[in-house]
Amino acid sequence: MDFRITEEQELMVQAIADAMTQEDLEPYFQECDREHKHPTKWWDLLKDLGLFSLFLPEEACGDDGEPGGGEGAVTMFLVMEALGRYGGPIYLFWDHVKADALLENGTKEQIDKFMPLFFKGNGAYAQGFSEPSAGTELSSNTIQTTYTRRNGKVYINGHKHFISGAQDNDYCLTLAKNSENPEQLTLWFVPTNVPNCKKSPMEKMGLNMENVNDIWFDDVEIDEKDMFSFEGNGLMATSKGFDYERLIDAFNAYGQALCAYEDACRYANQRVVKGQEIGRLQLIQNHIMEMTMRIEAMRNMLLHYAWNKDNGCLTRAEASIAKQYCSESANIIADHALQVMGGIGYCGSRVSRIYRDLRITRISGGTGEIQTVIASRQVLKKYK
Repeated sequence: MDFRITEEQELMVQAIADAMTQEDLEPYFQECDREHKHPTKWWDLLKDLGLFSLFLPEEACGDDGEPGGGEGAVTMFLVMEALGRYGGPIYLFWDHVKADALLENGTKEQIDKFMPLFFKGNGAYAQGFSEPSAGTELSSNTIQTTYTRRNGKVYINGHKHFISGAQDNDYCLTLAKNSENPEQLTLWFVPTNVPNCKKSPMEKMGLNMENVNDIWFDDVEIDEKDMFSFEGNGLMATSKGFDYERLIDAFNAYGQALCAYEDACRYANQRVVKGQEIGRLQLIQNHIMEMTMRIEAMRNMLLHYAWNKDNGCLTRAEASIAKQYCSESANIIADHALQVMGGIGYCGSRVSRIYRDLRITRISGGTGEIQTVIASRQVLKKYK
């Protein structure tokens, strides 16, 4: 494996660095975090850099016929690393991963309707899998949302929980079970800006620039053409994307941790106590070493697994290992960084924002405990 970046990748990373440092974006990020609003100015910057279309499949097309860039996981890692190290809320940058499933399973009408939105940086639609009784385990036993056919129409009833981005999207790709045959789990594009649907943002300790919601469907009327994939294929229709999403979750954890780590290192060289920089103190150096080891291990692991993804050999165990290790390590790094920076880290620095935002990485996309189960089962199979 050769992890040297190409000239094109190097130019892209430099363009991101130039754009992110042209002005001090941190006050703007703090404002968006404080006011719980989407960072529109930063989003426009990403669009100007061409990052939304860059990772869409080449066969995808925007309104103007522009094809997707077709870039893979290694380039994705480099982009999230570059954006993350300057404090960007990179946990927002993942919606494009839905495009592969849309192209594979969507009808022409659905593809024509939603795909151009990805090119504009819009989420196109939220994804409604989780419910109060259904999180990591999605099955006919845990899913309570139903679809019922009546008089030539389909009616959706139920309650979806922890749904990211629902406030900004007019549709939710909703997992529901057939009220007449509960073993059939099927996905439907369900409108959310209709009278029979209620959306409510949830309070949370971090991720303030992203809305997370409860959604209630009360006999929301849709048509058969709104079915995604085929009946009973609700879990399989998007399952191929789960491993890549977990890898991107790991990229996100690393990118944010990198920012906290570098801020702490700079602070250790600048903060003077009793006539010397605190970075010369052995106890501070212990923090720096602990962070450095994890940053290096995360980066090497993620480049390796990103290369595997691009070459079609990423395993489910590797995706879970990456998510588990990087989410745990990123939280540890943020804690060390906050300790190095002391009071200034706790009061208003971006490290304190990152500290709050990173905590969800051990929960979302499958908890660390679930990743352990997935990966360990795969490992143990090798030694039977």
